[in-house]
This record gives sequence, structure tokens and C-alpha cells, in this order.
Amino acid sequence: MDVVSLAPTQTEILTALGIVPAGVTVDCDFPEIVLPLPKFGSWHAPELHRIIEARPDLVCTFGRHQEEIKHALVEAGLSVYHSDPDSVGASLENIQELADLLDHRKSGAILVEELTIRLSQVSQNLAGLKPQDCPRVLRIMHWDPLITVGPGSFQHDVIGLAGGLNVMADGPSPYFMCDPRAVRNRNPDLIFFCEPQMRAYIDEQEGWQKVKAVRRGRIHVFDCGLTCRSGPRIVDMVEQLAKALHPDLL
Repeated sequence: MDVVSLAPTQTEILTALGIVPAGVTVDCDFPEIVLPLPKFGSWHAPELHRIIEARPDLVCTFGRHQEEIKHALVEAGLSVYHSDPDSVGASLENIQELADLLDHRKSGAILVEELTIRLSQVSQNLAGLKPQDCPRVLRIMHWDPLITVGPGSFQHDVIGLAGGLNVMADGPSPYFMCDPRAVRNRNPDLIFFCEPQMRAYIDEQEGWQKVKAVRRGRIHVFDCGLTCRSGPRIVDMVEQLAKALHPDLL
């Protein structure tokens, strides 16, 4: 089957299953095998007319941003697989769903089993942690305005699986804007993001130097491929965040 992936997450799932897409977007940068593939625009603005003209057997879309794109492609007569997982568990289910759809059930089952075993190992290492042992974590997605994650986002679930407590766990939606002063008042123990320049913003803006995470140097930068994608590397993110939160246990 000719499959076009319009999202990095779906591209990583496909390649992990042993499927090389017929086309991707410019944002699909992992693994290296996809770099020379034909490009159909970006994740934010895929070139729908070219995709429709190409008539692939399946188009893979992802997230709330691409829901309208999914509908447009379906109306054009194309088959579309769309996912928007709200947890790590749902992410693994999506991997198996796509594997089943593309008749790669065995490779999907093997991949999901391997990822599940790794998650279980993290859980075993963190077994016995009490709530007071779980550092309060702030995930910064955007600086101005300050955007973070709340319940219903797979990134919120990652924090919990890694042995942390999302400092903004009472947020109104999976991704939302918040008042920097209110965030600072919650005094997170650890802050992480995927854009390195945010460290300079924290150092330059008044008030952040009093936050425990800043005072103790517990600021971490993770690759966007780990933090922002719910493909197979979401388990890498759980493992790396768990090590950052509980270095003595992992």
C-alpha cells in the first residue's frame, strides 16, 4: 500500500513497523530513512491538492490540528487513519491499530509488547513511591503566552508514569495558557521543555529565579521528538523523565 504520513508521530510508527511511507511532511525528521522521501508540505499546512492528486491508498493524520484536514481528505474520497491519543496507553493502542490496518499485525504486536515491557520496568523501579516522593513537574510548551499540559494530554500521562506530579494537573484542558505568576507560585521541583532558548527566557524574566526548580538547577531540555510525539519514542520520554526525576531509582 502507498501510505502518505502528514505527521511525525505517524511517520515514526510506520517506520517502526517496517513500512516506508510514499510521502511525508517536512516536519518528519526521524528516522533518517524518511529524510529523502517526497514531501507534501508541513504538518501545519500539508499540500492537500498534491495529496489528492497522488491518490495514496492511505493518509495518516494526527492531532486536533489535522482533524479538518482529515475530513477534507475523506470528502475527496481518500482513506484516512487519524489518531489523537490522550495517554501513553492510548498511544500504544494506536500503534497496534495502524499495524492491523496495514496488515502488519505481528510486527505491531511485537513492537507494542517491547514498549509495554519497558514501561513495566519503569513502573517496577518506581514502585513504593508515595505522593510526597513525587516531584512537582512543569512542562512548558510555549513561552509567550505560557502554555502547558493538563489532563487529557499524553504528556500529562508521561509525567505521572515517570513518577512526577503535573504541577498544573487541575488545568481546564489538555493544552492551555496559564498565568506565569500562578505557575511560579506553585513552585515546581522540575521544569522541562524542548526548545533550548526557553532556558534563557527563564534566566532573564523576573520571578523565575525564586522557583525551586531553577534554584536547584532541575531544568531539563528534551528532544522534541520525545516530548511532542506519541509514537514509539514516547517510552523513551517516560524513561528519560523518570531518570531526571528519580536518578537514584533508575
